[in-house]
Amino acid sequence: MWVSELKHVIIGAGVVGSATGIWLEANKHAVYYYDINNEVISKLEKEGRLVIRKEDLVVEINRYDVFWICTHEKDVEHILSNYKMFFPKKIVIVRSTCPPGTMQYLKKKYNLERLAHNPEFLREKTAIDDEFNQDRIIVGVENQSTRSLMKNIYGSSNVPVFFVDFTTSELIKYASNCWLTTQISYWNEIKKICDKFDVNPQTVANGCTLDKRISKYGTAMLGEPFGGFCLPKDLDALIKSFEGSGLDSVLLKAVRKVNERIKKEKKGKMD
Repeated sequence: MWVSELKHVIIGAGVVGSATGIWLEANKHAVYYYDINNEVISKLEKEGRLVIRKEDLVVEINRYDVFWICTHEKDVEHILSNYKMFFPKKIVIVRSTCPPGTMQYLKKKYNLERLAHNPEFLREKTAIDDEFNQDRIIVGVENQSTRSLMKNIYGSSNVPVFFVDFTTSELIKYASNCWLTTQISYWNEIKKICDKFDVNPQTVANGCTLDKRISKYGTAMLGEPFGGFCLPKDLDALIKSFEGSGLDSVLLKAVRKVNERIKKEKKGKMD
């Protein structure tokens, strides 16, 4: 079967799932959306997208070839457990952020030979635009036929497609987000000393980032803590992974401590 003839199912049609599906559709793939929230499914149906109702997935599951799991990480195993009798024969692609070792665990427990981890790097407000303008595509895969499939799916992309093992892809996602949190906390520390000497922290940041080695990320939000859903969650998760491995991440804990201080300071000003 040609890649273009495969039928893709997006499980979890929220921000990530919708962006993934729209990109696949734009690249001539047949895409069906599944979500336990009927309001989400009805909205997609009104937009003219192909949907699968909750009561129909089990009945029709053998019609489909590729399953993209785009849910919160805590729900990934729940989905695999619910449909474990079907998934060993299917191609399963997990887009969710997963702690190191998760994919190996899932592969073994649910006998998933054709498994891939394709972490997303999307922002909630600009997810679709981000999906079409990625810096890189990371694919964790340990099966040659699945690797070939992913290579074909992303063949039209003009950005690097980086194939690695499962644990490496899991850590790339965490390391990326935690680097962003580190930059934000770093510039907030610089602001602290600038305020002490009555120096404009933005001017300092602007001067520093003329050096091409120094990223501007975080300089546009001086004095603001990082928030949202992903960055705090992923920072906590990576710290927990360090601790679970018997390691102490002094830097990441400091990043979190700086951010907590900024949040308290801002709350104090509001009160």
